[in-house]
Amino acid sequence: MSSAGYAFIYDDFLNDRKYERPLAELEARLASLDLTGRVGRLTLFRSAKDLIESLVSQGVSTVVIVGNDRTLDKVMWFLPDLDVTLGYLPVDGPSRVAEILGIPVGSEACDILAARLIETVDMGKLDDRYFLTEVALEQTTAAVDIEGKFRISPIAGGSVYIRNLGSVGEQGEASADARDGLLEVVVQPQEDKRGGMRRRNNPAATRIFMRFGEIVSNDPAEVKVDNHVVNSMKFKIGIVPKKLKIITGRRRQLLPAKGGLLKNAANANLSASK
Repeated sequence: MSSAGYAFIYDDFLNDRKYERPLAELEARLASLDLTGRVGRLTLFRSAKDLIESLVSQGVSTVVIVGNDRTLDKVMWFLPDLDVTLGYLPVDGPSRVAEILGIPVGSEACDILAARLIETVDMGKLDDRYFLTEVALEQTTAAVDIEGKFRISPIAGGSVYIRNLGSVGEQGEASADARDGLLEVVVQPQEDKRGGMRRRNNPAATRIFMRFGEIVSNDPAEVKVDNHVVNSMKFKIGIVPKKLKIITGRRRQLLPAKGGLLKNAANANLSASK
Protein backbone atom coordinates (compact mmCIF):
# COMPACT_ATOMS: atom_id res chain seq x y z
CA MET A 1 0.00 0.00 0.00
CA SER A 2 1.40 3.38 -0.99
CA SER A 3 1.47 6.00 1.74
CA ALA A 4 2.68 8.92 -0.33
CA GLY A 5 1.19 12.12 1.01
CA TYR A 6 0.98 11.03 4.65
CA ALA A 7 2.28 13.10 7.56
CA PHE A 8 2.36 11.80 11.14
CA ILE A 9 2.09 14.53 13.79
CA TYR A 10 3.37 13.42 17.22
CA ASP A 11 2.39 15.22 20.41
CA ASP A 12 5.20 16.32 22.72
CA PHE A 13 3.93 14.26 25.70
CA LEU A 14 5.02 11.13 23.78
CA ASN A 15 8.64 12.00 24.56
CA ASP A 16 8.11 10.47 28.00
CA ARG A 17 9.94 7.15 28.34
CA LYS A 18 6.77 5.30 29.31
CA TYR A 19 5.56 5.65 25.72
CA GLU A 20 8.66 4.07 24.15
CA ARG A 21 7.15 0.59 23.97
CA PRO A 22 3.65 1.53 22.72
CA LEU A 23 5.19 3.82 20.10
CA ALA A 24 7.57 1.08 18.98
CA GLU A 25 4.62 -1.30 18.58
CA LEU A 26 2.62 1.30 16.70
CA GLU A 27 5.48 2.15 14.34
CA ALA A 28 6.22 -1.52 13.70
CA ARG A 29 2.58 -2.05 12.74
CA LEU A 30 2.66 0.99 10.46
CA ALA A 31 5.76 -0.38 8.74
CA SER A 32 4.15 -3.79 8.25
CA LEU A 33 1.22 -2.05 6.53
CA ASP A 34 3.61 0.05 4.41
CA LEU A 35 2.22 3.21 5.99
CA THR A 36 5.06 5.69 6.14
CA GLY A 37 5.43 9.37 5.49
CA ARG A 38 6.76 12.63 6.79
CA VAL A 39 6.99 13.09 10.55
CA GLY A 40 6.28 16.28 12.47
CA ARG A 41 6.54 16.80 16.22
CA LEU A 42 4.61 19.32 18.24
CA THR A 43 6.63 21.36 20.70
CA LEU A 44 5.87 24.17 23.11
CA PHE A 45 7.63 26.72 20.93
CA ARG A 46 6.50 25.52 17.50
CA SER A 47 3.18 26.48 15.97
CA ALA A 48 1.10 23.42 15.04
CA LYS A 49 -0.55 25.49 12.33
CA ASP A 50 2.75 26.53 10.74
CA LEU A 51 4.08 22.97 10.92
CA ILE A 52 1.07 21.35 9.26
CA GLU A 53 0.61 24.07 6.65
CA SER A 54 4.25 23.61 5.68
CA LEU A 55 3.77 19.86 5.27
CA VAL A 56 0.62 20.35 3.21
CA SER A 57 2.49 22.75 0.92
CA GLN A 58 4.96 19.89 0.32
CA GLY A 59 2.23 17.56 -0.93
CA VAL A 60 0.80 15.99 2.22
CA SER A 61 -2.84 15.02 1.73
CA THR A 62 -3.46 12.91 4.88
CA VAL A 63 -2.56 14.31 8.31
CA VAL A 64 -2.39 11.62 11.01
CA ILE A 65 -2.53 12.82 14.61
CA VAL A 66 -0.57 10.63 17.05
CA GLY A 67 -1.40 11.24 20.71
CA ASN A 68 -4.79 11.66 22.38
CA ASP A 69 -7.92 13.80 22.20
CA ARG A 70 -6.03 16.83 23.50
CA THR A 71 -3.64 16.47 20.57
CA LEU A 72 -6.63 16.72 18.25
CA ASP A 73 -7.63 19.94 20.02
CA LYS A 74 -4.26 21.48 19.17
CA VAL A 75 -4.93 21.18 15.44
CA MET A 76 -8.69 20.96 15.00
CA TRP A 77 -9.27 24.70 15.31
CA PHE A 78 -7.60 25.32 11.91
CA LEU A 79 -7.27 21.93 10.16
CA PRO A 80 -10.70 21.91 8.44
CA ASP A 81 -9.60 24.83 6.24
CA LEU A 82 -6.85 22.65 4.73
CA ASP A 83 -7.64 20.25 1.89
CA VAL A 84 -6.57 17.13 3.77
CA THR A 85 -7.98 13.92 5.22
CA LEU A 86 -7.56 13.49 8.98
CA GLY A 87 -6.32 10.24 10.53
CA TYR A 88 -6.03 9.54 14.26
CA LEU A 89 -3.76 7.12 16.11
CA PRO A 90 -4.60 7.38 19.84
CA VAL A 91 -1.74 6.24 22.07
CA ASP A 92 -3.19 7.21 25.44
CA GLY A 93 -6.25 8.74 27.07
CA PRO A 94 -8.31 10.79 27.00
CA SER A 95 -9.60 9.03 23.90
CA ARG A 96 -13.37 9.63 23.94
CA VAL A 97 -13.26 10.99 20.38
CA ALA A 98 -11.44 7.84 19.27
CA GLU A 99 -14.23 5.78 20.86
CA ILE A 100 -16.90 7.72 18.97
CA LEU A 101 -14.93 7.30 15.73
CA GLY A 102 -14.48 3.56 16.32
CA ILE A 103 -10.69 3.77 16.65
CA PRO A 104 -8.97 1.56 19.28
CA VAL A 105 -6.09 2.87 21.37
CA GLY A 106 -2.66 1.56 20.40
CA SER A 107 -1.26 -0.31 17.42
CA GLU A 108 -4.66 -1.70 16.36
CA ALA A 109 -5.53 1.83 15.25
CA CYS A 110 -3.07 1.38 12.38
CA ASP A 111 -5.45 -1.12 10.76
CA ILE A 112 -8.20 1.51 10.84
CA LEU A 113 -5.86 3.95 9.13
CA ALA A 114 -4.95 1.38 6.48
CA ALA A 115 -8.61 0.58 5.73
CA ARG A 116 -9.30 4.30 5.00
CA LEU A 117 -13.03 4.28 5.71
CA ILE A 118 -13.60 8.01 5.26
CA GLU A 119 -16.55 9.97 6.62
CA THR A 120 -17.18 13.61 5.77
CA VAL A 121 -18.46 15.40 8.86
CA ASP A 122 -19.72 18.84 9.78
CA MET A 123 -17.64 21.19 11.89
CA GLY A 124 -18.99 23.58 14.48
CA LYS A 125 -17.54 27.06 14.64
CA LEU A 126 -17.31 29.33 17.69
CA ASP A 127 -16.32 32.79 16.42
CA ASP A 128 -13.33 31.89 14.20
CA ARG A 129 -12.45 28.61 15.95
CA TYR A 130 -13.62 25.23 14.62
CA PHE A 131 -14.77 22.51 17.00
CA LEU A 132 -15.44 18.83 16.38
CA THR A 133 -17.29 17.68 19.49
CA GLU A 134 -19.10 20.33 21.53
CA VAL A 135 -19.14 23.70 23.22
CA ALA A 136 -19.89 23.46 26.96
CA LEU A 137 -20.91 26.07 29.52
CA GLU A 138 -21.04 24.59 33.02
CA GLN A 139 -23.10 26.16 35.82
CA THR A 140 -24.12 29.14 33.72
CA THR A 141 -27.00 31.58 33.27
CA ALA A 142 -25.94 32.39 29.70
CA ALA A 143 -28.54 32.22 26.94
CA VAL A 144 -28.31 30.83 23.41
CA ASP A 145 -29.91 32.91 20.69
CA ILE A 146 -31.45 30.45 18.20
CA GLU A 147 -31.16 31.83 14.65
CA GLY A 148 -32.39 35.26 15.77
CA LYS A 149 -35.83 33.82 16.60
CA PHE A 150 -35.71 33.26 20.37
CA ARG A 151 -33.34 32.70 23.27
CA ILE A 152 -33.08 29.69 25.54
CA SER A 153 -31.30 29.36 28.90
CA PRO A 154 -31.43 27.17 32.02
CA ILE A 155 -33.98 28.02 34.69
CA ALA A 156 -32.12 29.25 37.80
CA GLY A 157 -28.79 28.27 36.30
CA GLY A 158 -27.49 25.02 34.89
CA SER A 159 -25.39 23.86 31.95
CA VAL A 160 -25.58 24.42 28.21
CA TYR A 161 -24.04 22.14 25.60
CA ILE A 162 -23.92 22.86 21.88
CA ARG A 163 -23.00 19.63 20.14
CA ASN A 164 -21.66 18.68 16.74
CA LEU A 165 -20.15 15.19 17.03
CA GLY A 166 -21.37 14.75 20.59
CA SER A 167 -20.40 14.65 24.22
CA VAL A 168 -16.85 13.81 25.26
CA GLY A 169 -17.91 13.07 28.84
CA GLU A 170 -16.97 9.86 30.59
CA GLN A 171 -20.41 8.32 30.10
CA GLY A 172 -20.85 9.71 26.61
CA GLU A 173 -24.55 8.92 26.60
CA ALA A 174 -25.36 12.03 24.56
CA SER A 175 -24.29 12.02 20.93
CA ALA A 176 -25.28 14.29 18.07
CA ASP A 177 -25.24 13.71 14.33
CA ALA A 178 -22.21 15.43 12.80
CA ARG A 179 -23.58 14.88 9.30
CA ASP A 180 -26.99 16.58 9.43
CA GLY A 181 -25.92 20.21 8.97
CA LEU A 182 -27.25 21.16 12.42
CA LEU A 183 -25.98 21.81 15.93
CA GLU A 184 -27.83 20.27 18.88
CA VAL A 185 -28.39 22.64 21.80
CA VAL A 186 -28.88 20.88 25.14
CA VAL A 187 -29.97 22.92 28.17
CA GLN A 188 -29.59 21.00 31.43
CA PRO A 189 -31.04 22.59 34.61
CA GLN A 190 -29.16 22.15 37.86
CA GLU A 191 -29.50 18.69 39.32
CA ASP A 192 -30.80 17.90 42.77
CA LYS A 193 -27.63 16.49 44.32
CA ARG A 194 -29.39 15.11 47.38
CA GLY A 195 -29.31 11.34 47.70
CA GLY A 196 -32.08 8.79 47.76
CA MET A 197 -35.36 8.90 45.88
CA ARG A 198 -35.30 12.68 45.40
CA ARG A 199 -32.77 12.37 42.58
CA ARG A 200 -35.44 10.77 40.41
CA ASN A 201 -37.15 14.14 40.25
CA ASN A 202 -34.24 15.93 38.57
CA PRO A 203 -35.49 18.05 35.64
CA ALA A 204 -34.94 16.69 32.15
CA ALA A 205 -32.84 18.46 29.54
CA THR A 206 -34.28 20.62 26.78
CA ARG A 207 -33.00 19.87 23.28
CA ILE A 208 -33.34 21.92 20.13
CA PHE A 209 -31.47 22.13 16.81
CA MET A 210 -30.03 25.17 15.04
CA ARG A 211 -27.79 26.20 12.15
CA PHE A 212 -26.45 29.40 13.67
CA GLY A 213 -26.84 31.60 16.70
CA GLU A 214 -25.11 33.40 19.54
CA ILE A 215 -24.15 32.70 23.13
CA VAL A 216 -24.99 35.76 25.22
CA SER A 217 -24.11 36.38 28.87
CA ASN A 218 -24.45 39.35 31.22
CA ASP A 219 -21.09 38.45 32.73
CA PRO A 220 -17.91 36.99 31.22
CA ALA A 221 -18.66 33.32 30.56
CA GLU A 222 -16.15 30.45 30.58
CA VAL A 223 -16.75 28.30 27.53
CA LYS A 224 -15.05 24.98 26.79
CA VAL A 225 -14.56 24.39 23.07
CA ASP A 226 -13.67 20.70 22.67
CA ASN A 227 -11.09 20.75 25.52
CA HIS A 228 -9.97 24.37 25.09
CA VAL A 229 -11.28 27.13 27.39
CA VAL A 230 -12.14 30.65 26.21
CA ASN A 231 -13.86 33.57 27.97
CA SER A 232 -16.18 36.28 26.66
CA MET A 233 -19.67 37.75 27.08
CA LYS A 234 -20.79 36.98 23.53
CA PHE A 235 -19.87 34.34 20.94
CA LYS A 236 -21.13 33.69 17.46
CA ILE A 237 -21.74 30.02 16.80
CA GLY A 238 -22.66 28.04 13.72
CA ILE A 239 -22.22 24.90 11.66
CA VAL A 240 -20.13 24.38 8.53
CA PRO A 241 -21.60 21.32 6.76
CA LYS A 242 -19.39 18.61 5.29
CA LYS A 243 -16.20 20.42 6.20
CA LEU A 244 -13.82 17.65 7.36
CA LYS A 245 -12.83 14.28 5.89
CA ILE A 246 -11.88 11.89 8.68
CA ILE A 247 -10.86 8.23 8.75
CA THR A 248 -13.11 6.15 11.02
CA GLY A 249 -13.52 2.54 12.08
CA ARG A 250 -16.43 0.27 11.26
CA ARG A 251 -17.57 0.48 14.90
CA ARG A 252 -17.92 4.26 14.77
CA GLN A 253 -20.72 5.77 16.87
CA LEU A 254 -21.83 8.66 14.68
CA LEU A 255 -25.37 8.33 16.00
CA PRO A 256 -28.01 10.97 15.19
CA ALA A 257 -29.90 12.72 17.93
CA LYS A 258 -33.56 11.67 17.95
CA GLY A 259 -35.98 14.07 16.40
CA GLY A 260 -35.57 17.77 15.76
CA LEU A 261 -38.15 19.34 18.04
CA LEU A 262 -37.95 21.32 21.22
CA LYS A 263 -38.51 18.97 24.16
CA ASN A 264 -39.07 19.53 27.88
CA ALA A 265 -39.41 23.27 27.34
CA ALA A 266 -40.82 23.66 30.85
CA ASN A 267 -37.30 23.25 32.21
CA ALA A 268 -35.78 26.14 30.23
CA ASN A 269 -36.35 29.87 29.89
CA LEU A 270 -37.62 30.88 26.44
CA SER A 271 -37.81 34.48 25.24
CA ALA A 272 -38.03 36.30 21.91
CA SER A 273 -34.70 37.51 20.53
CA LYS A 274 -34.07 41.21 20.94
